[in-house]
Amino acid sequence: MAKKKKSVEYSDEHIIFTIDTHQYKLIRFHPGTMSIDVKIINDVTQKGIRNIGFSELPRDIKQQLKPKK
Repeated sequence: MAKKKKSVEYSDEHIIFTIDTHQYKLIRFHPGTMSIDVKIINDVTQKGIRNIGFSELPRDIKQQLKPKK
């Protein structure tokens, strides 16, 4: 039986990045699906947590999220 990979919490760390004109705060990383949960912090009209793909992240953030062996 295959083990299900759990998500890695980053909500305590202050990782903020910008894609286009939106600023995002990293909440958690799902290594099984290679996706992340983020919170938009500079747009008052969009609230809540959003899930985006790992490939959409800036390169420096990807380097921080590399799984530890």
